[in-house]
Amino acid sequence: MIIKLNTLKDVKTVLFQCAIWLKIKVFLLGCKLVDLMKKLITFLICSLGFLFTSTSVFATDPYSKNLGFETGTFTGWTGYTWTYSTEVPSINTSAVQVTLPTARRQVIMTDTTAYDANTGNALKIIPKGYRYSARLGDVIKTGDTNPRGWEQSLRYSMKVDSTNALLLMKFACVLQYASDHTALMEPRFRLTLYDQSGNTINDCANYDVYSSSGNVTGFQTYTPSGSQNPNKWRDWTSVGANLLKYIGQTITIEFMSADCTGRYHYGYAYFVAESHPMYITVKYCTGDTNATLTAPAGFETYSWTDSNGTVVGTSQVLTLTSPVEGATYTCSLTSATGCKVSLTSVIAKYEPNADFSYQLVDCNSLTNTIKFTDSHLATHGTLEYKWDFGDGTTSTEQNPSHVYSTSGMHQVSLVVSNPPSLCTDSVSKSVETFYPPLIGISGDSTYCPGSTTTLKAHGAYRYLWSNGSTADSIQVGKDTTVWMIGYSSVGCYTDTIRFKVKEEPDWTFNTDGKVLYCQGDSTVLSASGAANYKWSTGATTSSIIVKTPGVYTVIGSNARGCEKSGTFSVVEDPLPNSNFTVSTNAISIRHNKLTCTASDESGVQYSWNMGDGLTETGSSIEHAYTILSGILGYTIVLTATNQNGCVNTSSKDIEVVPFIPNIFTPNGDGVNDTFMSGFDLQVFDRNGTMMYKGTLGWNGMYENKKMDNDTYFYVLHYTDKNQKLQTRKGYITLQR
Repeated sequence: MIIKLNTLKDVKTVLFQCAIWLKIKVFLLGCKLVDLMKKLITFLICSLGFLFTSTSVFATDPYSKNLGFETGTFTGWTGYTWTYSTEVPSINTSAVQVTLPTARRQVIMTDTTAYDANTGNALKIIPKGYRYSARLGDVIKTGDTNPRGWEQSLRYSMKVDSTNALLLMKFACVLQYASDHTALMEPRFRLTLYDQSGNTINDCANYDVYSSSGNVTGFQTYTPSGSQNPNKWRDWTSVGANLLKYIGQTITIEFMSADCTGRYHYGYAYFVAESHPMYITVKYCTGDTNATLTAPAGFETYSWTDSNGTVVGTSQVLTLTSPVEGATYTCSLTSATGCKVSLTSVIAKYEPNADFSYQLVDCNSLTNTIKFTDSHLATHGTLEYKWDFGDGTTSTEQNPSHVYSTSGMHQVSLVVSNPPSLCTDSVSKSVETFYPPLIGISGDSTYCPGSTTTLKAHGAYRYLWSNGSTADSIQVGKDTTVWMIGYSSVGCYTDTIRFKVKEEPDWTFNTDGKVLYCQGDSTVLSASGAANYKWSTGATTSSIIVKTPGVYTVIGSNARGCEKSGTFSVVEDPLPNSNFTVSTNAISIRHNKLTCTASDESGVQYSWNMGDGLTETGSSIEHAYTILSGILGYTIVLTATNQNGCVNTSSKDIEVVPFIPNIFTPNGDGVNDTFMSGFDLQVFDRNGTMMYKGTLGWNGMYENKKMDNDTYFYVLHYTDKNQKLQTRKGYITLQR
C-alpha cells in the first residue's frame, strides 16, 4: 500500500487513522505483528510531533458540561460504530463517527425506575442519584442479522483544571457467555483514558473485561428465560481517576462495548461520569469542636493515617475529636480496579465571615448600577462567592456590579463558601436603587361605573399622592388627574408624575328566559351585551339549559372588565294529575256505553280522545261507541293541561268483546235465526253430543233435523285486540 502525503494535514490524518486502526486490532487480535506496528507508529508520532498544533485530534471543547448526561442528551460526546467478526470477515467495517443518539447502539436511558430484564431485573439501568445514563450496545433481537458483530464506543474530551481533577466514572455491563469461544472472541467491555496526544494513560482506572474473565471480581450470573447462554453482569461500579498531573491538558475518556467476534452473542453496558476537585473536604468551622474530613467518592477502600503513619480510619469520612490545628492527615484511596491515590489535609479552622458593602445611588445617578464589595475577614483556604441580587440573577464574582431593571428596594444575599472546607456563611441586606426613569404609576386608567380603579406606585422607597396619601397604592373613583412624587430613603425625589383617570362608559346588559318550567322539562336562561359571561353553574356561554329549580346568577363583563349581573329564580311546575277511572274496561255491541271520571283540579282542562275518532271535554264524561265489525278495542287518552301549559297524559285500553245472547229463535222469521255467526263455535247438547262446529253460526239443526227447544252448551273462541286467543263458555236456550 502506497500512501501519498502532500501536506501536514495529510500526515496528521493518516497517523490518526493508523492509531484508531491499531487500537481496534490490538484489542481484537492481540497480535505480536500489530504490537510491532504500534511501536512503529508511536515512534513516528513522537518523531513528527512538530506537525501537530496545540489542538489534539482527540480533543473537543475544553469543558466538562454534560459529562454525566445532565441534559438528557449526548452534547459533548462523540460516538463511533463498526462491526467485526472473526468467523465472517465479510461483514467487518472500519470505525465511523455517527450522529448521536444511534438506535440501539448509543442511547440515553431516562426511566429511573427501570431494571435490566437480562439480569433478572436486578440491575437498575440508571444508578441511584442520577436522572440519566448512557447505554452502549443492545441485546440480540428478532430481525438482527447473523452474524451481528456490533462494536461501538463513546468518547468525551475535557480540559483538566483544579476543579475537575478527580474523574469519577460509574459503569455496569451485561456480557453473554459462550463456552465454545476463546476470551478474545467473547463479548467485551472496555474503559480507557487517553492523553491529549491520543496515547493511553497508564492509569488503573482503565478497565477491560470479557464475559469469562475469572480474574475480575464482582460479576454475577443470570440465564434469561428461553436462553441457553448465561449472562455475566456487573452491578454499578465506581472508578476514580486522579488527573492532577494532567492539569492544563485535554484528556479523553472512552467507553467501548462489543458483541462476540463469532456470530450471535451480545455485550452491552451502561455508564455515567462526573468530575470533582481532587482534594479532601474539611468541615471544621466556627463553633465546631470536631473536624470532619471527607475523601473524594468513587473509591473502593480508604486508609487514613496521622503524621506518625498510624492508621486512624478506614472509611471515606474521618471525624476527629478536639483536633489540633496544624496537624496533618493523609488518606490513601484505592478504586475498584486497584487505582491508588494519596491526598493530604492540614487541620485548620475555617471562618468565612460573609459580609458586604454597596455603593448607594445618589440623586444624580444616571444609571441603575450598584457596585458590591466583599468585606469578609481573612480565613484559611480559598473563598467562593454566590450572590443573589434579589431579581432572579446571580453572580460568582468577588466584587460584582449589577444593573437593576427596576428601581426600589432589593433583598440581596451573599453566601461565602470556603473550599476545601464545607464551611459557609451568609448575609442578607436590603439594597436600594433610585432611578427616576423606572419610578412610576401602574394601574388601569379607567374604572367601571360605580366602581374604582387601583393605582400603585413603584420604584421608590416611599410616596406622596395628590390626595395626601403616603401609601404605595390608592383607590380612585372619579374622573381626575392624579399625581405622585417618589422618594428614596435618603431624601432623593422624582419630578411630579401624573396619571389621568376616567370612568368607563355605561353599557347594556340584558337577561332573558322563562323562570318557570314544567316538571321533567327544562328552560333556557340567556344573557346578552357582554364580552364574557360567567354563570353560577360555572358555564361561560351566553346561555344555559336549566333542568333543576333554584336561583341562578350570571355575571357579564365587557372588554374593559366591568361587570353587570342578573339573577333568575327558577321554579319547576308540577304536572297536573291525569289519572282517571272507567266504569267498565269491556264493551260490546249491546253494551256500548261507559263513563270516565278524572280528579277535578282547579285550573286544569281535560281533553279526552276516545279512540274512535271522537273527543270529549270535562273532568267526567259519558260516551257511547258505535262498534263496527272487526273492531277489537279502543284506547282512551286523557290530556290534562294546567294554567301554565304543563301537560300530563294517561291512557286506558277498552276491550270490545262479543255479545252472546242467552236465547235464540231459529224459526225462519229472519230475526235471531242464527247463534254467533262469524266466531269459532262449538255447541253441545245435555249429553255432550256436538250439535255444531264452525264459524257460520248454529241454526238449531243437527244432522238436517230441527232440534227441540232446550238448553244447549257452547264453547266460543275469538282473538282479542292484543291478538291473543280468548275462550268463552256458557249456555244458550233454543226456542222456536
